[in-house]
Amino acid sequence: MIKVLLPIAAVLAAGAAQGQVLDMTWKPVRNAGGEVSAIEVTQVVNGVAGDKPFGLNAPVTYAAVTGVADRITGLKVTDRDGEISFTVSEDKPVSGGFPYYRHWTATRAITYPVTVSYSALVQPPNSLGGPAFGIRPSGGGVSGSGGGFLMLPENAGTTSSKVTWDLSGLEAGSVGVTTFGEGAFELKGAPQALTGGWLMAGPAQHYAIPGDSHFNAYWLGALPFDAEAEMVWASKAYKVLSTSFKYMDPAPDYRVFLRGLKTPPFGGGTALGNSFMFSMSETAQKDIHDIRITIFHEMGHQWVGGIEGGVADNWFTEGLNVYYTTILPLRGGLVSLDEYAALLNEQVANYYTSPARNWSADRIVGVGFGDEKIRHTPYVRGALYWADLDVKIRENSKGKRTLDSFLAPMFAARHKGERFDRAYFEAMLTAELGPQAVADFRAINIDGTKTIDPSPKAFGPCFTRKAAQLPGKDGVVDGFQYIRLKTVANKKCARW
Repeated sequence: MIKVLLPIAAVLAAGAAQGQVLDMTWKPVRNAGGEVSAIEVTQVVNGVAGDKPFGLNAPVTYAAVTGVADRITGLKVTDRDGEISFTVSEDKPVSGGFPYYRHWTATRAITYPVTVSYSALVQPPNSLGGPAFGIRPSGGGVSGSGGGFLMLPENAGTTSSKVTWDLSGLEAGSVGVTTFGEGAFELKGAPQALTGGWLMAGPAQHYAIPGDSHFNAYWLGALPFDAEAEMVWASKAYKVLSTSFKYMDPAPDYRVFLRGLKTPPFGGGTALGNSFMFSMSETAQKDIHDIRITIFHEMGHQWVGGIEGGVADNWFTEGLNVYYTTILPLRGGLVSLDEYAALLNEQVANYYTSPARNWSADRIVGVGFGDEKIRHTPYVRGALYWADLDVKIRENSKGKRTLDSFLAPMFAARHKGERFDRAYFEAMLTAELGPQAVADFRAINIDGTKTIDPSPKAFGPCFTRKAAQLPGKDGVVDGFQYIRLKTVANKKCARW
C-alpha cells in the first residue's frame, strides 16, 4: 500500500466534508388494500454547527401540488440530548400555484448528528390538478418527486445526501429508482437538490436500449397504450435529440418514468434534469401521436435547456422546446408530414385563440397554474417566434445561416458554464439581425404588444399560409393555417 501524505489543513477539510452528509432512508408502506399510503422517511443529519438555529422545511404548495407540509405526520427529531421541539412559521403564499414553504425552527441549541423521522402521506385523489410532483400510488407502488414529500434541513451545511431504499413494505421484486440512479444513490450538494428528481418504487416494468445503458424507462400501473412499444419509440427520439444537439457529447444518461393512475389529478408530462414523468389516467383516450409529442417535448428539455431569469422567460425554455418538438421528429423520420402539419396548425390555433395572446410575460406568470390555456401561451407564442426568426436568419444570410447555426455557439457556451440570460440573447440577436430584431422580440415575447405574424415559409418549403377563421372561446378569431404545397417533394420537407 502506498500512502500519500497531505497537508494537515487538507486532511481536516476532507474529514469535515466526509462528515457533512445527510443519510436518508425511504420506505414506502401499503395499507390493508395493498395500495401505498405513505413513504416513511428516516434521516440522520451529520451537519456542522452554525450561528442560526437548526431548521427544517417542507413546501405548503409545490408547483400546484397543495398540502405537502400538511401530509407530514409523526414527526420526531432527536439529538444526543433527547427530543427537539420547534416553532413553526410559513412563507407568504405565492400566487399562481408556485412553491412556498413551512419552516420548523429548533427551540434549543442542538448537537449533530440529528435524527429526523416522519411519514409523508400520498397526495389524495381528486386534489387540485397540476404537474405530477405529488407522490401518488399506482400499480402496487408509488411515484412522484422529491419536492412532493420531503422535509429537509435548511442550514445544516451538509455537502451530500445518501439515500437508501427500504422496499420491505412492497411486493417481492420491487425496485426503487430515481432521476439520480437505480437503487441507493449519493447526490452532491445541498439537501434541496433532492427535490429536483423523480422517484418510483414498486413492481415497475423496465425498458432499456439493448446494449446501451444510457436510456432507461420505468412504468407503474396500467397505461392506455403499449408502454414498451412507446419506449422503443422514445429511445429513437433520444437518439434524434442526441444527434441534433451535438454540444452534449457524449449524450447524457436519461430516465423516463410513466405512471397510470385510477383517479385525478393525472398530471401530464413534466421534465426535470435527465428525466421526465408522464402521468396519466389508466383509461385516457388520447391519440398515440399526442402521446409521442409529449414524450419528445419533455425529453427535449434536456437538450434545449433553460435561461437565467425564471418563468417569465418561457419564450425560451418552453417556446424553443415546442419549436424543436415540432420540427425534429419530422427531420428524424419519427412522424409523417400529415402529423407534422396537424401539430403546427394546432399551435397556430392555440396562439391566435388565446385570451393571453397579447399579454405581457409577467402578467401570464401571475396566473400561473390557475389557467392552463393562459399558462401555455408563451409556449406557442415562443414557438411561432422561433420559426419566424429562422426565416429571417436564412434570408438575411442568403441561406448561409439558420436558427440552428445561430444557437449552436450559445448552447456550447452555456454547457461550459457561461451565464446565458436575456441580455446575452439580445446581444446575439443584435449581432445577427440588428437592433430592430431586439425591439420586435421584446414586443412579441416580453411585453405582448405585438402579435406574431410568422412567414409563410416559417415551417419549411412544403407549406404556405391560408387565412382561416379559428374557433375561440368567445367566437371565431381571424388567423391562418399552414397548407401543404403538393408541388414540393416529401424528402425536401424532411431535409429542411
